[in-house]
Amino acid sequence: MKKESQEIISEERLLAYFHQELEGEERKAVENWLSASEEHRKFYRQICRVGLWYRWSQKESLIDETHALKRLRRIKGRRALVRWRYAAAVAVLLVVVGGGWWWHSRNEAPVMVATEVLPGSPKARLLLSTGEYIDLSQDNVAVKEQNGTMVQWDSVGKIRYQPTLQSETPALLRNRIEVPRGGEFQVLLADGTRIWLNADTELEYPVEFADHLREVRLRGEAYFEVQKDSTRPFVVRVGDYSLQVYGTEFNMNTYDTTHLEVVLVRGCIGFKTDELAPEVKMHPCQVGIANLENGETRVFDADVYPYVAWKDNNMVFVNERLESIMQKVERWYDVEVFFADEKLKELRFYGDIKRYAEIRELLLYLERTSRARFQIDGRTIVIHAK
Repeated sequence: MKKESQEIISEERLLAYFHQELEGEERKAVENWLSASEEHRKFYRQICRVGLWYRWSQKESLIDETHALKRLRRIKGRRALVRWRYAAAVAVLLVVVGGGWWWHSRNEAPVMVATEVLPGSPKARLLLSTGEYIDLSQDNVAVKEQNGTMVQWDSVGKIRYQPTLQSETPALLRNRIEVPRGGEFQVLLADGTRIWLNADTELEYPVEFADHLREVRLRGEAYFEVQKDSTRPFVVRVGDYSLQVYGTEFNMNTYDTTHLEVVLVRGCIGFKTDELAPEVKMHPCQVGIANLENGETRVFDADVYPYVAWKDNNMVFVNERLESIMQKVERWYDVEVFFADEKLKELRFYGDIKRYAEIRELLLYLERTSRARFQIDGRTIVIHAK
């Protein structure tokens, strides 16, 4: 890293950001620094490796249930700036960055090849109402839709809509954003609703909402912060299924074609499997599961953090099957997974790691805490029994 960059953002500050212990202007300053150049982001990824290395070297196994659950229920926004931890981690940084991953070569690292498999990054393409596709990987670009609405996006994965005071056409124009495997993106709709899109996700929505209704269509997974509007309900549709929102935050997962999962963080929502079905109301800290084949729904109380952690760049496992974990890995790292032993799919894990870790960091954790062994061949991961 260049000397002037180090003077702006210190290693200690980057480690604090890695541990999600910065707030407000401090956090914004780091995010602006990261978006400034690929060199900055590359150095930050090295810092992330150090943070994970230090965490694992100090705690032999993260599979301890009591410890894992305690971490999952930590108070949101707490600041635990333990200076000795940063000092130790920075000391390790000098060894890791300067001398390479000597620790992996002396421990039970997965069998790897030279191919580097990196985590997902902001990437998507936008389908305009004209039928034109736009690559959103371009930096700080804007286009004007047919009704005059300005559509702007940046290199850090955010797109926003700025409607005009008077549309140039009364037609209800629609856009669709498509996030591939290994990607993520954020959308700020014309009404102020903010949506986080996970990998392998599509969202279709109006450029400007009608006077009586705000409706979008989803395939994949998204986290919604819906702008409250007492005159226009917000509706999310997945096939015949609809979710009506009353100013709220929630996560919707539609990856499974037979089941739909809704997790309510705050506010109130009601969902039903078709227009004739009665609406089922949900309250904060509840999970709703809808069977898209028979129309049955069930709602239960739960710790919502594991369901929504991806939005804050974490991967959280709470007694989760290895098959489920590897499905997430396939989407986020854009790889293919093959189980040489089908029984390994039933292995269960507890853990909480950063989503931006290299894949070898995640596989090392899974291998050290189970009887599974992971091998990477190009972009294919083969899982064997030890």
